[in-house]
Amino acid sequence: MKAIDSYLLRQIVPTILVTIFIAAIVLMMERLMRLLDIAVGNGVSTLVVFQMLFNLIPHYIGLALPMALFLGVLLAFRTLSMQSELDAIQSTGIGLMRFVRAAIGLAVLMALLNFVLSGYIQPFARYAYRTILFNITSGVIEQGIGEGIFMNLPNGYTLRVEHSSAAGRELSGVFAHKQNEDGSIITLTAKKGELVSGVSDGVVTLRLISGQRAEWNPKTGESATLKFEVFDWPLDLAELVQFRGRGGDELELTIGELWDTALANRASGRSGIVGSTDESLSPAMRLPPAVVEASLHGRLVFTLSMLILPILAAPMGIITRRSSQSFGLVFGLLLLVSYHKVLQFSEAYAGNTGAPAAQLLWGIFIGFTLLTALLFRSTDTAAGATPLQKFETMCSDLISSAVNLLRPRKAAV
Repeated sequence: MKAIDSYLLRQIVPTILVTIFIAAIVLMMERLMRLLDIAVGNGVSTLVVFQMLFNLIPHYIGLALPMALFLGVLLAFRTLSMQSELDAIQSTGIGLMRFVRAAIGLAVLMALLNFVLSGYIQPFARYAYRTILFNITSGVIEQGIGEGIFMNLPNGYTLRVEHSSAAGRELSGVFAHKQNEDGSIITLTAKKGELVSGVSDGVVTLRLISGQRAEWNPKTGESATLKFEVFDWPLDLAELVQFRGRGGDELELTIGELWDTALANRASGRSGIVGSTDESLSPAMRLPPAVVEASLHGRLVFTLSMLILPILAAPMGIITRRSSQSFGLVFGLLLLVSYHKVLQFSEAYAGNTGAPAAQLLWGIFIGFTLLTALLFRSTDTAAGATPLQKFETMCSDLISSAVNLLRPRKAAV
């Protein structure tokens, strides 16, 4: 028996690895183009782009895992069916349920991996990605200043540089502008500038070289100009770039934090789709309770759904000589994608409308599980054509009937 399990796993695992690799590469290439556009437009290094892309890897792997497992099992049973190996194994008295046991064990391991990814790794990686994106679009990253961006500094100045290099630390064409409450306007310009680090408390110094400071008084209409060769300007860039704390979005919360927040909401009687504005509460507690509930049950259902995939994929992969070799693959992928989209829609619907997420999501999961078990049981006990082959024949007959009805008839002579 162990030899059969090992043989089946050798058929499944390579497909899973190849599918995850290809899916992750394709998804990352699409996102890479957009991140490069953002980086070029904000004057930051491409190394930052790859740092952002690295934080997205757990998300893409999580998306690819269910598809990889489903394709691995389906294609393995398809190969065994085409080579009549499955018939030979079943003729020895080994049922389909015993044969698929190794695939179910593999699904348990992949479900645990998905639980760790979606429950703990993805929230931290997503927050790190959003922090970097915020820093880029704010014009400052790692105490560097991006070029061509108007930055609002904490001291009331608006700063812009024409060119920046060395990760935004060497500047040229520096312009700063501030309008006071009395209407007076202060302008600073400099040919060059550089960020000097080493100052405590997160304060760095913007050193301006070969510039001037001009101040215009609207009451008198007079302006005063002061030229300088070197001017050290302390800037609290740590205060400038303060991205919100993790937990401002339900996708940034771990599964444990979602669970604790949901229990706290129930204990305090909070529900509905409206969040709290109380700053004394944690970011998670300020989220709408319905969103927290939907995200919690959505992750749990998505993880447990992976245990069903081998039971669904096995009947889809079994083909006979009279059945099409591609119908099970196409129909299975369509069914899997539809199920995933229904879960996504239901989670969003529950979060936006306050509908009971637990009943909605778990009801879909139970219904899908029962239909999958019925298909697997019917395939295991069927004699002759499998249920999928019968369904294919029915679809083919319906299509033929529709084509015959639409086909123009020849006029009688």
